[in-house]
Amino acid sequence: MKVLKFINQRLEEIFLVILMSLAVIVVALQVITRYVLQIPLPWSEELARYMFLWLTWVGAAFATKERKHVNIDVVFQKLPRVGKGACTILSTMIWISFLIAMAYLSLKLTISVYGGGQIGVGSGIPMWIPYASIPSGMILMLFRLLQNCYYDIKAAKAEDSQEKEGER
Repeated sequence: MKVLKFINQRLEEIFLVILMSLAVIVVALQVITRYVLQIPLPWSEELARYMFLWLTWVGAAFATKERKHVNIDVVFQKLPRVGKGACTILSTMIWISFLIAMAYLSLKLTISVYGGGQIGVGSGIPMWIPYASIPSGMILMLFRLLQNCYYDIKAAKAEDSQEKEGER
C-alpha cells in the first residue's frame, strides 16, 4: 500500500525530474560535440524534441494534480456559493469531455503511426513513442482531474456534516 501511495504522490514528479535531467544531458552533449569537437550527434536534437513532448504532456498532468492550470476567475469570485458550485461542475464536465475526446483521438493517431512503422530519421526511435506522449498525458490528466473531483466531493461532504453538527 505504501508503494501505491508513493506512486500516487510522486509519479509525475519523479518522471519529470528524470526526463528533464536526461534532456539537459543530451542537449549539453550535443553542444559539446557540435561546437567543441566539431562532430555533431545525429540523434541528440531529435531525442531532445521527443523528451520535450513527454515533459509537456506529463507536466500538464502534474499541473492538473497540483491544481496549477491557468484560470480566469474574476467573474467566478463574484458569484454566490451556489453559482460557484454550478460553474465548477460545468467547467469540470467540459474539461472531462475534452480530455476523453483528445485521449481517444490521439490514441487512434498513435495506433495509426504504430501500424505505419515510421521511425525517426536521426534517432531510429519508433515514431509512435513521441506520439504516445499525447494520449498518455491526456489519460493521466483525466485521472488526476477525476481524483481532484473525488477529493473535492469528499471535502464538501465533510464540510456539510460539520455544519450540520454545528447547528445542533
